[in-house]
Amino acid sequence: MALPALEQPAECRRENARRFVVSLLPGTAVVLLLTFGQWGWAAIVFWTVFAIIGYGSTIPSSRLFGPHVTELPEPQTQQNQVWITLDDGPDPVITPLLLDILDRHQAKAGFFLIGDRAQKHPDLVREIAKRGHLIGNHSQTHPSANFWILRPKRMWAEVAGCQKTLGEILGTPPTWFRPPVGHHNLFLSPPLRALGLTMAIWNCRGFDGVIQDPALILELIGKQLRPGSIILLHDAVPSGPDVLESTLKLIQARGLHPALPEIASPDTRA
Repeated sequence: MALPALEQPAECRRENARRFVVSLLPGTAVVLLLTFGQWGWAAIVFWTVFAIIGYGSTIPSSRLFGPHVTELPEPQTQQNQVWITLDDGPDPVITPLLLDILDRHQAKAGFFLIGDRAQKHPDLVREIAKRGHLIGNHSQTHPSANFWILRPKRMWAEVAGCQKTLGEILGTPPTWFRPPVGHHNLFLSPPLRALGLTMAIWNCRGFDGVIQDPALILELIGKQLRPGSIILLHDAVPSGPDVLESTLKLIQARGLHPALPEIASPDTRA
């Protein structure tokens, strides 16, 4: 399926062109060192750069390649608020169940939607918004295996494509973005800045995308849950409704309150 696309601003193209040139410098240095027989130094440079890039790209909390939000601001933390986020929807079976659970608990959440799935279920996207939940951009096709190594053109297509998809369905594009698997790289910040998007990560999760046991998922969440937490859960997984129900009960038992973020966009000049 062809990705829908918004026209990439010239400044975004120039910035990513500069970043692409910078990304070539370590490889150039390694080649030069090898040319002069400096095998040891070449290996040191290669593995050092590889480790830095790997950390910056695949560790969600890393800010090496740009700013993001990992917890609610202090005023909301002091009010014992937490933000529940649900990734990878919409799903025609699971999402309606999640919406009903949230309604029963009078709770609002953030749904980070995949553009391709949103195109198939536009009425469900509108229903999420109608019930007062936040809708965020989770990329157009969710390339989880290689998002961290996407080049500028594809990165723009993923981010801007989902903006276009959700904007056409809702009438207003999202202001929040979450990268697939929390990965990010050198070429993500310019599109986010150009599209007015704030990146949301998390500081509380139960690995419900891979773990099937709701009790174990809840145990992991409980160990990290605190005032100000941004909780990562998943839409479109069979355990999703049970996990959400249990998480909401745990939040209530801890004296915490689900809320949507009241956060100004962080500095996106990185």
